Formats: sequence, structure tokens, C-alpha cells
Amino acid sequence: MNENKKILISGASIAGPALAYWLNRYGDKVTVIERSKAFRTGGQNVDIEGPGQEVIKMMGLEEKIEAKNTREKGVEFLGGSGDPIARLPKGAVGSLTSSYEILRGDLARILYDATQDDCDYRFGTTIIALKQQDDGVSVTFNDGSTEEFDLVISAEGVGSSTRRLVMEDDIRFRYLGVYASYFRIPRSPEDKDWAQIYNGKGGSCMLLRPVHENDTTVLVTFPRKQFDAREVDGVAQKKMLRDALQGAGGPAERILANLNHDPDFYLGPMSQVIGSIWSKGRFVLTGDAAYCPSAYTGQGTPLALVGAYVLAGELKKQPTHTAAFESYEKLMRPYVASGRTLRPGVIRLFHPKSRLGIGVLRTVARTLRASAHREHSDRSIVITEFGPSWTGGSATWARSSAV
Repeated sequence: MNENKKILISGASIAGPALAYWLNRYGDKVTVIERSKAFRTGGQNVDIEGPGQEVIKMMGLEEKIEAKNTREKGVEFLGGSGDPIARLPKGAVGSLTSSYEILRGDLARILYDATQDDCDYRFGTTIIALKQQDDGVSVTFNDGSTEEFDLVISAEGVGSSTRRLVMEDDIRFRYLGVYASYFRIPRSPEDKDWAQIYNGKGGSCMLLRPVHENDTTVLVTFPRKQFDAREVDGVAQKKMLRDALQGAGGPAERILANLNHDPDFYLGPMSQVIGSIWSKGRFVLTGDAAYCPSAYTGQGTPLALVGAYVLAGELKKQPTHTAAFESYEKLMRPYVASGRTLRPGVIRLFHPKSRLGIGVLRTVARTLRASAHREHSDRSIVITEFGPSWTGGSATWARSSAV
């Protein structure tokens, strides 16, 4: 498709602005809509290793991202008293901290700043109706206005509302058995430049990570049998979290006391999105809307970056949008599938409800500590999402789709 196209992207987190960058670079006219009324700055640490880092380098954004590195030194596992029982430095086996890490909001801001002058961003805007035709798509927005586009792309989240308008029957969810909530709380004197993990009573897991001088990010995960991909209001979400952390111990009391500190509060089911197809007509999915691997894998951001790059490249290279969508899916599916090995049973191991189960998990942490000290004294170990061999292969084919 060598002619310039008018393309609508729904979603302005990571995948949307990254895709906007490449489409604009290839000469397309890009509109990005976002349901939030203002740019969202929240979110947890994200890991940009392997192919995702290759894409960032090609975008020329590496220095800006490095300047926003969280500087997290590693992770501490806390015992029942709240004191550290194991410490795993950055890059060690079992550590959550990689050498190339940034807050989701900071990464989104960098991508937004790189595209806002050349792309039309519209906040507080959603799609309420789509009508596909032979030569384009007629889109009706929540303000009642209608506009024509050549292609429409959903770069939304797990519960994508736009996807439901076109492809509801083509998507299923693999619920991992836990809900996750993330937000910021005020930094306190006892906070360090180390992430801290505490397994609480009732199966909850609390992760506190350093952000900047004033804030600490919180990720709480907890088991829940009921799954609903639809979002509930903020009051109900916070009640669900309060119930999960009631009497959990550790930092739970501090977390609950600061639930209203961050307006960008999130809570939802931890799920993987599995699509039988990723496109229909002139509509296509990318990022979490197409293939969310869940936050537990650490692969959501690399998938979003690589997927955006490949999709834009194939739209530029292939003769039709149909051929481009097919090629994009063919290239991306092996990459997506390689990170979808996580199962609910594995997740349950990290959320023990009994005192015995919590004790076993803490013993494992101590074992990892001993291993980390032996390994880290000899060399720095950086664990990328897919392992050395897969990372190399992915980076090779990702570069091959450049135009």
C-alpha cells in the first residue's frame, strides 16, 4: 500500500503511539484517540529488553529512555516481620529488575512527545460504531460525529471496547486466577532504591518499587475465582482491594491508607488475550487488544513495540491492507506464542494462602539469594523475555520488515 492512508488508532498508551510513529514516518495521516480525558501517566515498571530495545534504537529514543531509567538496584523479599530475608541485585537470577527499565507512564510520554506534533491526538474520545465499506470505514465517535478512515486499528487494552464492536466472537481470555491493582503511594523514609515483595495472608502479594523522589509504585495481586473482562467503577475496585488486603500484614496497612493518593488507580483481572484472528476487513488489532500476555510475563511492552513496528512495515510493503494484515499476523504469532507458557497453576504458586505455603516461598527466595551471590560475583546476568536464541531471531526478522 504505497499511497498515503488515513488511519485511526484507538488507544494512546504504548502500542498506539509507537504505531503512530511508524505510520507517520511512512507518510500516512494518523489520528490517535484515547478514552481518558487527559494523558495517562500511571502504571508500573516496564522492561524493554531484546527485540523491543531494537525497535527503540531504530526510533532514536534510546537516550531519552535511559534518562528515565528507574535506577532500581534489585529486589528484596520480605519475611513475616517485614525485614528482608533475601536480596537479588539487578540482573541476578530471579530478580525482577533488568538493566533497561522505565515506568509505563514515562515511556508513554516519550512516545507521545515523539508523535504529538505530526499526529492528531484526541483525548476523551471513543468509538461507538463502525461501518466497514469497500473503500473505507465510517466511524462514529462518542460526541456523535462521524468520520471516514481507510483503516481502523485497536491498540487498546485487555477489555477493548472497540474490539467488541467488530470481533467479539474471535477473542477468548485465559484468566490466570488473580486480579492485579497498581497505583502510586507517597514515598516514605523506609523506602529504598530496591523493590520489595511481601506475601500476605489470604494469598495476596504486594510489590513496592521506587519511582522518583516523591512516590513509590505499588502492585498488588490476589486470587479471585470470579472473572469479568468488563471494568467496574473505582469505588467497587477499591472495595475489592480493601477486602483482599484486610489483615494481610506487611505493607498492607500503609497501602490501604493511601488508596486515594493516585488518581490513575487501576484494578482488573490478570488475563491473556487469545485471538483466532487479529483482523477483519479494514479493522486490525495490535498490542494487548490482540495478544496481551499478562503483566506476569514482562513481555507486554516488547510485544507492543515490535507489533507496532511490524504492522506499520507490512502496511507499507504489501500491496493491499489484506495482505499486510496476513503478513503481520504470520510474523508475530510465533513471537507471541513463545511467551504464552504461563498457566494459572503457576500463578497460584506465587499466591500461597497457608502459613506453610508462604514459608516454602520464602525458602525459595533464600535459595535464589545464595545462587544470585555466586553468579553475580562472576558476571552480570541479564534475563531477557525470550532467552538469547529467541531474542536474536526475533530481532533479525523485525529488522527485515523495515522499509
